[in-house]
Amino acid sequence: MFKQQSDFDFVNISMPDTLSHRLRFEVEQTLSCLYADAALVDQMDRLYLPFSYWLSQKAHAGQGPLIVGVGGAQGCGKTTFCSVISRILNKGFDLNCVVISLDDLYSTQHDRMKFASQTSPMFAVRGVPGTHDVRFALSLFDRLHNLKEGEVMKFPCFDKSIDDRKSVHLWKEVQGPVDVVLFEGWCVGAPPMTDVMSSPMNALEKEKDAQGIWRNKVNQFLEEDYKTLFSKIDLMAWMQAPSYDVVYHWRNKQERMLESHLHDIHGILLDTIDLKVMSSTELKEFMQYYERLTRHMLAVMPNRADVLFTLSDKQEVMSMRFPVEH
Repeated sequence: MFKQQSDFDFVNISMPDTLSHRLRFEVEQTLSCLYADAALVDQMDRLYLPFSYWLSQKAHAGQGPLIVGVGGAQGCGKTTFCSVISRILNKGFDLNCVVISLDDLYSTQHDRMKFASQTSPMFAVRGVPGTHDVRFALSLFDRLHNLKEGEVMKFPCFDKSIDDRKSVHLWKEVQGPVDVVLFEGWCVGAPPMTDVMSSPMNALEKEKDAQGIWRNKVNQFLEEDYKTLFSKIDLMAWMQAPSYDVVYHWRNKQERMLESHLHDIHGILLDTIDLKVMSSTELKEFMQYYERLTRHMLAVMPNRADVLFTLSDKQEVMSMRFPVEH
């Protein structure tokens, strides 16, 4: 469908000054609700508006939603980015845009524990392929595609403080028709791994997955269930970290921010983050669950994504590459 353009100077897409001025307050409010860096609003004219405009040109109003996958390593800023883009599309381009997080599609705690007991105890730790309810997710996407004017559906919300889904009456309501869906998550769009799966990659795999049962099962899910789920994506955007080493520092930054704001966390943050703050040691062990797939995606996703955001070690978007149709 698309041929990748090698470079793109996204400063060249100019937006009306009135639109930028009108939406600045909306973006500031979004960043404030997420406890994000207020200085990100300065990315309005060189990042948020150009990308939103490009998506608005791809949206096919009245013909079902445009599904945009947004992937990237933990801590790279996907949630904040998608929240801002959604607000801009809604308020600036009159498009009904919703954000769906892969984190909200986890299987129930009961189902995850049951599966872990049948396969590997490592599946008790949510996050990797195999801990989401893919069948349920597919039914939601199908329903969303056919959502008509005046119809309402609910999307699940996962509560990390209880490690389970919230009650249905607390789920997010989505009104139809939907024009754009931003489907975000650290492994959204991940293809199966092709590296040697027999050798442990880190201390966690060596200690808890010496026989490779867990990691090979994760890859099997990527080859089967998740391939079907990700086939729903029309356009894939990927946030490329400069190296795997910075991912820990980004994730640790999130934990320390949570620690500093723990006394006043409420509302939207309860839906998106854990209430228990991990120590640096706990975080390093936790991230080993994601290391193999994260390294794989850093290697392959730049050539697979339709839109590539290249990040600096400070999480700044240094360049953006768009596809060109042929």
